[in-house]
Amino acid sequence: MTSQTPSFDGDRAPRATYRLQLNSAFTFADAQRLAPYLDALGVSHVYLSPILKARPGSTHGYDTVDHQQINPELGSLDDFRALVAALRQHGLGVILDFVPNHMGVGGADNGLWLDVLKHGPSSRYADWFDIDWHPPRPGMAGKLLVPFLGASYAESLTSGHLQIRADADGFAIWAGDDQKLPIRPEDESDLLARHGTAEAAIAALSGHPEQAGSWAALDALIARQHWRIAHHSVAGDEINYRRFFINSDLAGIRIDRPDVFAHAHALIFALIAEGLVDGLRIDHIDGLLDPKGYIEKLRECAPRTIYLIVEKILAPHEQLRGDWPVEGTTGYEVGAQLTRILMPAHAEPAVTAAYEAFVGAVADPQEEAYRCKLRVMDNELAAELAALARRFATIAWAVGTTMDLAEAGLRRALRETIAQLEVYRVYADDAGSGARDRREIGVAIGKARRSAAHLPPALFDFVGDLLCGAVGNEYDPKLVAEAVGRFQQYSGPVMAKGLEDTALYRYNRLVALNEVGAHPDRFALSVSAFHDSNRRRLATHPACMIATSTHDTKRGEDLRAVVAAIAGDPARWQAATQEWRAILAADGADAIAANDLYLLFQLLLGGWPIEGEAHDLADRIKAAMTKSLREARQRSDWGVNNTGYENGVLAFIDAALANQAFLRSFHAARLPLVEIGRRKALIQLGLKLTIPGVPDIYRGAEDWEQSFVDPDNRRPVDFPGLAQRLARPMAQRDDKMMLTQTLLQLRRRLPEVFAQGRYEPVVLDPAVLAFRRCHGADEVLVIADLSARHDAGLARWLDIVGAPPEEVYRSDMLVVFST
Repeated sequence: MTSQTPSFDGDRAPRATYRLQLNSAFTFADAQRLAPYLDALGVSHVYLSPILKARPGSTHGYDTVDHQQINPELGSLDDFRALVAALRQHGLGVILDFVPNHMGVGGADNGLWLDVLKHGPSSRYADWFDIDWHPPRPGMAGKLLVPFLGASYAESLTSGHLQIRADADGFAIWAGDDQKLPIRPEDESDLLARHGTAEAAIAALSGHPEQAGSWAALDALIARQHWRIAHHSVAGDEINYRRFFINSDLAGIRIDRPDVFAHAHALIFALIAEGLVDGLRIDHIDGLLDPKGYIEKLRECAPRTIYLIVEKILAPHEQLRGDWPVEGTTGYEVGAQLTRILMPAHAEPAVTAAYEAFVGAVADPQEEAYRCKLRVMDNELAAELAALARRFATIAWAVGTTMDLAEAGLRRALRETIAQLEVYRVYADDAGSGARDRREIGVAIGKARRSAAHLPPALFDFVGDLLCGAVGNEYDPKLVAEAVGRFQQYSGPVMAKGLEDTALYRYNRLVALNEVGAHPDRFALSVSAFHDSNRRRLATHPACMIATSTHDTKRGEDLRAVVAAIAGDPARWQAATQEWRAILAADGADAIAANDLYLLFQLLLGGWPIEGEAHDLADRIKAAMTKSLREARQRSDWGVNNTGYENGVLAFIDAALANQAFLRSFHAARLPLVEIGRRKALIQLGLKLTIPGVPDIYRGAEDWEQSFVDPDNRRPVDFPGLAQRLARPMAQRDDKMMLTQTLLQLRRRLPEVFAQGRYEPVVLDPAVLAFRRCHGADEVLVIADLSARHDAGLARWLDIVGAPPEEVYRSDMLVVFST
């Protein structure tokens, strides 16, 4: 590559970022047209979803199939250069989302994966993926399970779904038109030697559905391959490669290997060297074998200094590791705090009472998360747990003092320990296990001993000692390190699928709290705790990202703010929900599980547009409810859809939205809550743009962001409409867009105040949150009434605290003044 674009100041952290989701419907050219708008809005960097070649039709880009090509569906390399040039003309930098943990597999587009399928363990890329070439099933040695069939193998074979074809790369078995499975070179040679031509070979191996034995030759050929094609449900019990969570079409790669690292980063580093990229967001850092080692190597090998953040979900008591050379996380934890600060602590008992009055007795959220983690280890992630137990057993059996520990017992002890782990993972490395990690393991082991008291204590002794590095030299250190590494890579997916993608869809007390980085049992956040968190972030990671909406959030930031308003009057909400159930009884409300109905009412409340018409709300909420039912895995599931119940819920939604009595009651209760929620949303935004950190605006979230879980939060954004609204006189703009631009422009005018300025809490009323940001002679004062009352009377505080002279923003619930 030749340098065509001047380098942005990569040593300077962003003032504010703007996230764009790229795909075939929103390309580099589309993003290029936004440069003037984003400049006028006031951000400093554009933050792009992954741009490397992904599977055809990918809507998100996290399924990379070739690290050394730009995704052609987004444009060419020159198109990317043109985008960056346009952004530079408006003073905007570029941050890329990069995925080092996994690649998209299956299909016919990942050349590395296809080579492994063709050559098996002898492929030059066999060790680039995390593959166990010696799984326990007889006949699977040297084979890779590929669980991509929608029907059983036998049915797929005899129906003609599996066919042999030939192309320029040789023979392959195709499952339909999308799954390519190359055959061994020796089989290719044999077919041509016996049949003369590819056409003749294909004819000889093509069966007929009406002839029972006509598939025998194809079946025999398939049986000889380095892969075994199977129904997708087989993966949970027999998968023999590391995946991203439970996604079999996203295979883990060994980014810790120098050759894999070099291959995967070659293009990214070239873009950085050319001055086209100023920062990276590292996806799913916890999936890597050695996150710290990876980040250190990334810093060492990057051609110049870049802004670097990691997607790391922190437990409530957890802090980002201080020895990781990064600017911070992607900010899920800050978004959770910004939701919790909106709720009064005294309301929690009444909010809980309203929920339980509607649904009956419910499990404690922590107990629910524990059960859900056990469930996922018994089902979708069972194969990985079994493989982990085999590793621990192999180590134990080599030493006399532990040789009596059974593999099945170790599997149970590991299962219980992981279910009790309070963090996504620990981080033992070549230097051993640190004190923080030993504490986390110790707590988990202690809880596991109590919850599984029937298991022999020696099992937990061994597991705990191995994980904490307390075993003797008689144990093979290489095998110990590998086992600990696998444990650490496994516990994160269990937490993600158990808590995030199951438990958070079951405990529906207040779904504003059911979010990535949040915990539904942690209700309000005190003003003092909020101040402490902000000061700590300023001291440790002042350029950490702050995110309130992302492509991963389950509900948009303003939907959460409206739902959080329930905490302001839970008695009225309780009465309203009971009334709605009674009104809708004739429409089938009693046939809907109470917990699902309670979720639906909250989604209707938060998702009904704050401004504008609810044109497509019915379809959107039906899609969100379908996903919620399957994620909860109580009355439906992804593996086996309960279509009868699902269709009943969908029909009920249609009936409810056509029931005029319900709609009258609903809107009578909704309107006051929405007004409070709208004001809370503006408070949330004002805080986000002024506390320590780098605020990120998710595409379109300068407008009201009331989306449901993906793919709803990836719907097209009307950028021309937003640009027209931004161009209006200030007095005619929507509240949220006006506040967004006003505070982004303040950050532009006083960058040092927000990048380096002190954070000084100002103590006023218990319901009032106030602080100063100061740097030299410059100062910003922020005061917010957390109750969001119309009669807050914040003006009275201005004379008391001594406000700076310039009024930046003023309403009856939020004021911002500056020098």
